[in-house]
Amino acid sequence: MRAQRSDGPVIDIHCHRECGPATEIMKAEEEKAGRVRLQYGSELTRDVNRRQLEFLRPKMDFLEERLKDMDAMGVDIQAVAVSVYQYYYWADAEVGARITRVINEELAEDTARFPDRFAPLGTVPLQDTEAAIAELNYCVNELGFKGLEIGTYVDGKELGDPSLDPFWAEVERLGAVIVIHTNGHNNKDRLQTHNFLNILGHAFEATLAEAQLIFNGVLERYPDLKIVVVHGGGYLPAYFGRIDHAYRAREDVREGLPKTPGDYLKKFYFDTMVFEPEQVKFLIDKYGADHIMLGTDYPYDMGEDDPLGLIGRVDGLSQDQINLISGGNAARLLGFA
Repeated sequence: MRAQRSDGPVIDIHCHRECGPATEIMKAEEEKAGRVRLQYGSELTRDVNRRQLEFLRPKMDFLEERLKDMDAMGVDIQAVAVSVYQYYYWADAEVGARITRVINEELAEDTARFPDRFAPLGTVPLQDTEAAIAELNYCVNELGFKGLEIGTYVDGKELGDPSLDPFWAEVERLGAVIVIHTNGHNNKDRLQTHNFLNILGHAFEATLAEAQLIFNGVLERYPDLKIVVVHGGGYLPAYFGRIDHAYRAREDVREGLPKTPGDYLKKFYFDTMVFEPEQVKFLIDKYGADHIMLGTDYPYDMGEDDPLGLIGRVDGLSQDQINLISGGNAARLLGFA
């Protein structure tokens, strides 16, 4: 059952593409640095990934291919970002700044051919705060991007690390949207089998990133941040009671926080990439339809190819709620409304 269309555009806040030129440049940089890519997952998982990549390649490389899929899904606009393996936070500061510029300019040029269908989200070298701020300003002020997509963990540094405070301050000043996307999980040794790195790791990482931003006071210091956490925000939105209980029970938990962690959790936006209408309904009931956005994780096999149908299977939604979730919230945050 597909949800009734809203009056405004249907906007997908969660989708990916690959920057081909950046891939070639970074292969050379990896060889120069002697960096060896570690293999994770079972041999079957790696084989499935290789076969999937052959199918995904045209969708990653050619916007014309994804436009056909968008039309089939009923999506008018994709807020499209680079795939997570192209954050390149492991690179040194100079290389990181150079490669993010390549990615952002290529993304701007390619999506400009279809300005009514794509809202590009940039990337920045978060391993260097000054460089990240400079690239953020370039994305917003020069390229006209509405925001960024970033990872949950920056080569040994959490998103709530004090060194990133100037970055968060500039994001808030510019009014840029931040989409936080996970990249597996750091404790990969325990997630080798059954594609756990993806199916469990993403949700773990989203949970940790939200907790870092809450408990390190980032949302208290920068209350006007607009942050979207994909994959439905991971596990924390469904288990907020534990952090609020800890806040009341222990002073080491509430240090520096004048409000409960759950109050800050309500400031995040979450997408609908949770597969089950009951889980979408929980997020809507708990956090409000004005904080939930349509997402697909296009073009991956762990994505949702009927996002409006998923919304349509949620019991008891009003047309106003459908309007907000399917595009109204994203339009407001991205400056389309």
